[in-house]
Amino acid sequence: MRLLGLCARRGRDSLRQLSTSGHARPDHLTRTATEPRRDLIADARIVEVREETPTVREIVLDVTTAGFNFQAGNWVDFFIDGVPKVGGYSMCSVLSELPRLRLAVKRSRHPPAAWCHSAAAQPGALVQVKAGGQFSWSPATEGVGTAHLLLVAGGIGINPLYSILQEALLTPRATLLPGLQRISLLYSAANPSELAFRRHLEQLATSDERLRLSLRVTKHMPASGEEDWPADVGRFGVPDLQEVLNDVGVPPSEVLAYVCGPPGMTDEFVAALQGPLKVPAERVRSEKWW
Repeated sequence: MRLLGLCARRGRDSLRQLSTSGHARPDHLTRTATEPRRDLIADARIVEVREETPTVREIVLDVTTAGFNFQAGNWVDFFIDGVPKVGGYSMCSVLSELPRLRLAVKRSRHPPAAWCHSAAAQPGALVQVKAGGQFSWSPATEGVGTAHLLLVAGGIGINPLYSILQEALLTPRATLLPGLQRISLLYSAANPSELAFRRHLEQLATSDERLRLSLRVTKHMPASGEEDWPADVGRFGVPDLQEVLNDVGVPPSEVLAYVCGPPGMTDEFVAALQGPLKVPAERVRSEKWW
C-alpha cells in the first residue's frame, strides 16, 4: 500500500540523514541505529485515545497486519503519514493483548509526539509500527535463575517496565517462574498526577504478594485541586536500591535489574548496581529516554 512504501522509505532516509547530522540530541532512529529490529512494518488503526496523565496520552491501536509480535520491554518505530520524522515509543501492553497494542506518548514538540497529542490522533487514524529493541524480558530466558526482578523507572521510562511487570505477573508461576520470589518497582515522577498507570500498579501490588511498589515524586508543588502526597518527596538514590536488595536478601547473582529513565538517573543506577551493589554486569539492563 502507498503508506507502507512511503513509511519504509522515509524511515530509511531519516536514519541515513540523522546518522550524519551531528545533533547533540539525536532522534529516535539515530539512537537506535544499532538496535535489532523485526522486518515487518505493520499497519495499525487507532481505536482509543485517553489522557493517562496531564502530559502523557495513551494511544490504543488495532494492529491489522498478521505476524506482528514483540517482547515485553520493546519499542516501536512509529510511522505517521505526512509526518517526516519517525517516532519511537515503548509498548506498555503485553503480547497476549494483540492485535491491540498500547503506547503512552509524552507530549513534546517532536513532530510524532506533537501529532499524537493533536486532534489528528483520533480513532480511525491510520499509522504503521515496527517492533525493535534489545531491552526485553521473557520467562524462557530472563526468568531462569532470577529470584528478584528489580525495576527502576523515572518519568516516561515506566512504559517498558510496565510491560515487563505485567508480563512477569501473567506468566504461570509454578511452571515457568518457580524461583521468582520478589518483583520490586521503584518509580518516580515529578508530581503525583504524572505517575502513569498508578491505579493499576497499586491494584497489581495488592493482588500479587511478590510485587513491592515504591512510588515517589521529585518536584511536588501542590496545585489547586491536586492531591496531597503522603510519602517522601525527592528522587530515589543508591541507598534506596541498597535497602530494597537487602530486604529481599537473595544473592546478587539472582537479581535481574532493569533501569529506564533520564540518562543521568539511568547511568547512576547502572553504575551502582554493577559496582558497589555487586549485581553482575550482564544482569543489569538499561534504556534511556530523553
